[in-house]
Amino acid sequence: MAIQFTGLASGLDTQSIISDLMKIENLKVERVEKEKTIVEWKKDAWSDINTKLYSFYKKELFDFKSQGTYLQKKVTSSNESIVAVENTNTALVGSHTIDVTQMAKGSYLTGSPMADGTTSATTARDLLGVAATFPKTIGVDIDGAGGLDSVDIEILETDTIDSIVSKFKNSGLDLNASYDSNFNRIFLSTKESGENLQIELSGDSTTLEKLGFSTGNTLGSEGQDAVFDYNGTTLTSATNDINVNGLSLSIRADSGTVNIAATQDTEAIYQKVKDFVLKYNEIKDMFNTKLNADSARGYDPLTAEEKSAMSEDEIKAWETKIKDALLRRDDTLGNMDNLVRSTLTSSIGVDTTGMKYNYLSDLGIVTGSYTEKGLLHIEGDEDDSLFGENENKLRQAIEDNPEDVMEFLSALGSQLYSEMQDKMKSTTLSSSLTFYNDKYMTEQIKDKDDEIKKLEDRLAAIEQRYYKQFAAMEQAMQQSNSTGQWLSQQLSSFN
Repeated sequence: MAIQFTGLASGLDTQSIISDLMKIENLKVERVEKEKTIVEWKKDAWSDINTKLYSFYKKELFDFKSQGTYLQKKVTSSNESIVAVENTNTALVGSHTIDVTQMAKGSYLTGSPMADGTTSATTARDLLGVAATFPKTIGVDIDGAGGLDSVDIEILETDTIDSIVSKFKNSGLDLNASYDSNFNRIFLSTKESGENLQIELSGDSTTLEKLGFSTGNTLGSEGQDAVFDYNGTTLTSATNDINVNGLSLSIRADSGTVNIAATQDTEAIYQKVKDFVLKYNEIKDMFNTKLNADSARGYDPLTAEEKSAMSEDEIKAWETKIKDALLRRDDTLGNMDNLVRSTLTSSIGVDTTGMKYNYLSDLGIVTGSYTEKGLLHIEGDEDDSLFGENENKLRQAIEDNPEDVMEFLSALGSQLYSEMQDKMKSTTLSSSLTFYNDKYMTEQIKDKDDEIKKLEDRLAAIEQRYYKQFAAMEQAMQQSNSTGQWLSQQLSSFN
């Protein structure tokens, strides 16, 4: 804007007058800017809630609904140095006997020491001499059949011991290969194990001999299967990692007998349910805090001018007051709260016909005082200060009726999982995987920006109009002053 000199004729501070008039007009812009800020803050608040809800949905609720959570077993071996075991849900509860006769092994072939002075950098030309012709070909077979597990390796005169070893390793066969400089030997072995495996080298005999594989040392040891008795029945396996009748075993010795015990892992199952209850309480406490926040009536987002008159702590306290109350009595949040609470505490939507348990309270998972607004407690849990002295029905039920516990809790969790999944479907108002109308809020923010732009354009026009009006007034007064001066001069001429 060009520099304007105002009030020269009238003596009025028209600049200040216009500025004050514009402050009144600017109140409309400030109102819309505050409305936009509220929407932005509300969207941020919902984004944080959405993150927590989705995490609950993906982890604790998913585990709570999954039948595998309630099938956890504790599997132990009487001697891990002979047979090690893994905890698997498929293990049959009971005692199992494993009698190992032999381990599964692969095929091994170790070269003889190569010529003195050989190193990893020694070339094929150095090994075979100046008269040798190249390339040389070595055949490698690991199953004795000369089929798919057989390849030819081409050796060039520039190949070093290291690169030759690399060609063995990268031949496409499941083969380990290494050069040990301490013993000046090449070591070969199959990665897999089993009785059908045996390394065999063929090809140029001179090249093989120089590499430590002379005639009589081109055939590796025979691989073998693991042999063991499972509860009196002899079984074999090409590997030492075995799955048998739901057990996951790893044979670690050539012989020996172990007892495997598989029991229901009550504590692991109990802890999963407890983890769910604790996370639910975090979510419920968040709902309660947001929905029942104190009113922020009379508090609006601050303008830049208002902030300039306040300290940082005062600004933070003011804005926190507003943000804490953004979702007070919010319908969307209230509906989500009601959905989660009613599904879990009242089994809404869950068909419990024929089930031993119909409600969480049947398992000792109860709500406390009404002042807690729906938080859950596990009776008898040592960490619960209110109900810790009661009988622990949940742990007892898991020990005595694990399948009945699984049937009910899995059905209950699946119902809530399905309900939350439906809430996260994409609509015209919300994106997928969101529990709130993020699209609508984004559109609201855009609309506010558009409205602010229109108001600012209008303000600029109004300000320009004020300047024109005051300029016209100044011009009129200047003309009036000039006329007065002329009359005064005329009258004075008669004296």
